[in-house]
Amino acid sequence: MNYTIKNDVIFSYLFSQEDIVKDFLEVCLNKKIEKVEVSNQFSLEKFDIRNKRAVLDIKAIINDEAHVDLEMQRKKDDSYVKRVLLYTGGLLRGQLDRGESYEYMKNVIMINILDYTLFKDIKDFHTIWKLRENNNLEHEPLKGLEIHFLELEKFRKSNPNIHEKLNQWLATIDTENEKWLEVAMKENPKLKEVIIKKDNFVNDDKLARELIEAQEKWELDYKAGISCAKKEGIAEGHFDVAKNLLKMNMDLDTISKVTGLTKDEIEKLKKEI
Repeated sequence: MNYTIKNDVIFSYLFSQEDIVKDFLEVCLNKKIEKVEVSNQFSLEKFDIRNKRAVLDIKAIINDEAHVDLEMQRKKDDSYVKRVLLYTGGLLRGQLDRGESYEYMKNVIMINILDYTLFKDIKDFHTIWKLRENNNLEHEPLKGLEIHFLELEKFRKSNPNIHEKLNQWLATIDTENEKWLEVAMKENPKLKEVIIKKDNFVNDDKLARELIEAQEKWELDYKAGISCAKKEGIAEGHFDVAKNLLKMNMDLDTISKVTGLTKDEIEKLKKEI
């Protein structure tokens, strides 16, 4: 199978390597980075096959001036924005011990790569959020906090300029458009190196491959469960509507057209009322 970098195990393995993180952050933040320190090193022991989940956020310090948290989120989460706000607040607050001066606080940058659409009313697939004064939006934002969202579903549906480095990185992480990926690897040697490392990791490490396959199965089971729940909910709703229409003495043909239920199914419901 052609596993994507979105897989938690693969993502954590690759983005715990400082040269890879450096290349990605320079492109995403549009700034030159002299030094990167990744604080949580990769270890397969972090992953639990029983839970099919992974510790997937990558923490780093860039240029000794900013804390960066990089996270891959594949599962849709309606409370994700609140979780991001709570988490970034913790990253700011957790830098200082009691009594330490605020001058030692570093800026916090959180980068969220999402495999779904979060902001449906915003066309851009890369959005950057900062603290600004409500009536003076042109004024420089307060320094200290910066939150990025990169929405891969929007990226896939757009017509990105694949010659731009950030778009090449997103195409590589997404690993779903082969033509885009070919251009990305051709124009950025680092991305070719990333794909080679990914393939070698999957092919050469048996434990890693087992964990990767377990994670993929977890994702498939989750999506199948959601789909099944939706179908069951829709069917249950149709039965409820049919019962209400029967109570209104509506004829079977009309009820069948409205709900999509067969006449036999409606007859059975009629006996239950």
